[in-house]
Amino acid sequence: MRILIALGTRPEIIKLAPLAVTLAQRSDVAADLYWSGQHIELADGLFELFGITPKRLEAEVMGQPTLAEKFGAMTRAFGELLRSAKYDWVVVQGDTATAAAAAIAGFLCNVPVAHVEAGLRTGDLRSPWPEEFNRHAIALAASHHFPPTDASAANLRAEGFADSTITITGNTVIDALLHVRRQVAAGYVPRSSQLAGLPLNRKIVLVTGHRRENFGEPMRRVLRALDTIARQPDVSIVFPVHLNPDVQREVYALLGGRPNIHLIEPLQYPVLVHLMAKAWLVVTDSGGIQEEAPSFGLPILITRESTERPEVVTAGFGQLVGTGEAAIVKAALPLLAGQSRVEIAGANPFGNGSSCRIIADRLMQGAWLGTGTAHAEAAE
Repeated sequence: MRILIALGTRPEIIKLAPLAVTLAQRSDVAADLYWSGQHIELADGLFELFGITPKRLEAEVMGQPTLAEKFGAMTRAFGELLRSAKYDWVVVQGDTATAAAAAIAGFLCNVPVAHVEAGLRTGDLRSPWPEEFNRHAIALAASHHFPPTDASAANLRAEGFADSTITITGNTVIDALLHVRRQVAAGYVPRSSQLAGLPLNRKIVLVTGHRRENFGEPMRRVLRALDTIARQPDVSIVFPVHLNPDVQREVYALLGGRPNIHLIEPLQYPVLVHLMAKAWLVVTDSGGIQEEAPSFGLPILITRESTERPEVVTAGFGQLVGTGEAAIVKAALPLLAGQSRVEIAGANPFGNGSSCRIIADRLMQGAWLGTGTAHAEAAE
C-alpha cells in the first residue's frame, strides 16, 4: 500500500509525524511525506525530533501574495504528484490550507482521502477563519474521517456522513507528546538557549496567540490583560511570539520591555513540552495546546468566543474567556493566587497515545473501500 501524507504547518508536522513513524514500522506500506513549507521557521528541529525526512512540495507557497494564490499553488502541486504515481490514500490533518489543498487534489484525482482530526466544528464558518471553512471542505472530499472524540464524530453524523466512514481515534498530538517525553528521557537535547533566562522558579503563565479573527483590537485587549496579570507577585508571562508580522507588531508594541513578560522566539517542541510541565496556567487562542495541556493538569484560558474543542471545557480544563480584558484578568488571578499551582483532575479527553495505531490499522484495511488500490487519474 502506498500513502501520501501532506504536511504544511508546525501542528501538522507534530500530529502526523508519529503516524508516519507508525506506518514506517510496517513492511507492507510505503508512506511518502510531502511538506508544503507553509511553516518554515516554525518547523525547525521537528523533522529531526521525530526522525522523519519529508520531500519538499514543488510549489512556491510562501512567496504567493494572497491566501487564495497559496492555496492554488499547493492544490496544483499535490495534483501533479497524484497524477504521477498510484496512491491508495492521501492523508491530511486538521484544517490548514495545506490539508484542504491536498484533500481537494486527492478528490479530483480520484484518490481516497483520510482526514485525521476530523469533525471539529464551531458552527461559525468565519471563526476561526479560514480554518472552519477548510474543515467542511476537507470533510466533503474525504473517504474516511478520523475524529478524535465522540463529540467530533457526532458532528460528522449530524452532517450526514455514514458511520462506516467514521473511526474515533483520540488525537495524535497525545502520541506526539508521549513520543517527545520518551525522546527527552533518552537524551534528546533541545536548544538550551531557548530556556536561558526564563524564570522557571516563578508562577509561569504560558501564552500563545495567532488567530486571524483576533487581529486588531481583540488582540490588543488580550495583550493589555497579560500586562495586568504580569504585575501580580511571583508571576511571569512566557510568550513564544508567532512569526506572523501582524502578531509580532502588536505584541512587541504593547508588551515589549514590560516587567515579568518574556517575549521569545517560537519554541522547539521539546522546550514547549518542558514549559507546559512547569507552567501554572495557559492563555491561548491556539488549538493544539488545548489538547496538550490537559496531560499536565493545566488550566487553560481560551481567548476566543468559541472553540472547536468543547471537550476541553466540558472536562474542566478550559474556560472560554473571549478577548475581554476584564474577563481574562478575572479568570486568571484566582488560578495564580495560591502557593501551589491549581491542577485539574481527570484524564485528557483527547486520548491516551493509541491514535496512530488505530489510524494505521484502519488505513491498512484498504479493501473496505470496495475499490482496492486507487488509481491517481485526473477526473477531468
